[in-house]
Amino acid sequence: MDKTMSLVLYKEGNRKARMLSYADALDDYVEAFLPRLRNAEFTAEFVSFYRYQLLRYLASKPVFTLSLPEGDMISDLIKDAYDSFMEAMEDSPFNITGEGRANLLESVKICFPWQNDPDSLSDAL
Repeated sequence: MDKTMSLVLYKEGNRKARMLSYADALDDYVEAFLPRLRNAEFTAEFVSFYRYQLLRYLASKPVFTLSLPEGDMISDLIKDAYDSFMEAMEDSPFNITGEGRANLLESVKICFPWQNDPDSLSDAL
């Protein structure tokens, strides 16, 4: 996808988010930001993980919109988390496949930049 189409989808995503059409906005954001990731494998598993994590991020914000740099940064964080998970899976002595793997992927919690890390609160006490 060229940069022009990515920009169009990004703007459509913001427009739909402002109209409270969140599912459609998410679809546009995914289509806009996934191709912007470099050297990413777009397996069905990764796309599912990406969609889930992007939705978690957007739903936790006061507004459902993204800026371009924010979307790129969040996409990079999601990709890094996925890569770390995959590396841990490869190093694991257990053979985790299918539903177990999908469940583990859904349990990955990314601490996005503006969120408080719940673990750090207990450390401060």
